[in-house]
Amino acid sequence: MTDIIDHYVDQYIADSARTSASLPDWLCAQKESAISQFKESGFPTLKDEDWRYTSLKSVVSKFFEVKVDETSGSADLSEFLISELDSYRMVFIDGRFSQQHSNLPDAVTGGDITALGSMTTAEFEHAPQALTQDQTTKHGFSALNVAFSSDGYVIQVADNTKLDKPVEILFVSLSENTAALPRNVIQMGNYSQAELIERHVSKNGLSALNNSTCQVDIAEGGKLDYYLVETMSNSATQVTSLNAELAKDSTFSCRTLTLGGGLVRNNLTVSLNQPGAHCDMLGLYSIAGKQHVDNHTNVIHAAPHCTSNELYKGVLDQRSRAVFHGRIKVEQDAQKTDAVQSNNNLLLSANAEIDTKPQLEIYADDVKCAHGATVGQIDETSLFYLRSRGIDETDARSLLTFAFVNDVMEQVEVEALRESLSTELAARLIDENVSLSVS
Repeated sequence: MTDIIDHYVDQYIADSARTSASLPDWLCAQKESAISQFKESGFPTLKDEDWRYTSLKSVVSKFFEVKVDETSGSADLSEFLISELDSYRMVFIDGRFSQQHSNLPDAVTGGDITALGSMTTAEFEHAPQALTQDQTTKHGFSALNVAFSSDGYVIQVADNTKLDKPVEILFVSLSENTAALPRNVIQMGNYSQAELIERHVSKNGLSALNNSTCQVDIAEGGKLDYYLVETMSNSATQVTSLNAELAKDSTFSCRTLTLGGGLVRNNLTVSLNQPGAHCDMLGLYSIAGKQHVDNHTNVIHAAPHCTSNELYKGVLDQRSRAVFHGRIKVEQDAQKTDAVQSNNNLLLSANAEIDTKPQLEIYADDVKCAHGATVGQIDETSLFYLRSRGIDETDARSLLTFAFVNDVMEQVEVEALRESLSTELAARLIDENVSLSVS
């Protein structure tokens, strides 16, 4: 692994020589610390417990290049846009912010939406604490992300404010063998509300690495609905790491929808730090071919009277493989915790594989917690019922497969996004002669 580590270290040295003079001292110190950690640890291997089911050969065998220049405005992104979605849109191409393709007004009432790579000296002086504080990098991917820290989105929502439109972040990979490393921050003020849609897309057949991080801080009474939508090429690798900190009576709803990507790893940690905090985590992955999706979730109940609800569903076909490792930790002072976790999987092929490990770690004695996992095939009784009503076997299997994931799709509350995803999911799961809709 030495050669691949040296490859990124050399890129970092070249990038730092070009950009360090324009960055604040605290950010330069973060980057230096992170690259030192990456040099020491490198990328995770199968010997690391949290990565034992996910091989990174597709990452360590290729020398991806980190793009340092802003992209031109000539690229045609129409195929990636959801025309019916009325949003404040930020577009990043190969990890760099593209003003030409974005749709942002000069000012958003109650909100500040900024690209990290475009921040001025004055904006850095008022950067959210989540960006300026020392970074704890849990593995080589997050260390590499902090080390480059070239671009990403920084969103701050003021106290007692509800954004009037969803914020859509579109990360597009267009260049072969390019690494994008966006570093993102969301800061929600007291009793603020917002919807954020983060979409990762790429050209078909493109080999690229997308390694993103996101720090979410939600103040008292704040509410954030966050959608992570992954539809990259089946030749692409995506690693997403999100950490959310929840204050008193705040709510974080995270919906992770994975339909694309050859190798996808999602790391999600949510800490409920004060009484009354609540999080919903919903996940859907529909994969085929040799796709590999690994969802690692970690919910930490650190205060009493907090609640969490987690449901992940997967549909696996052909030789695809999925991993789900969900951990709920209830600390000693977190009495009256109510936490539920479930992972359900439908295997459409004898060659598909799922490794699932729901986990409870409880140190309090007055709690209500439950967890479970299921792995199975299409129910033969339900199949027989549909066929007895005159539906042929192919259509019946399509109907049952779509119905399996429908309860997750119904939780996508942004109508234009739901319709777009439903169309794409239907194309994967439903025979073209079967007509279905999700409402």
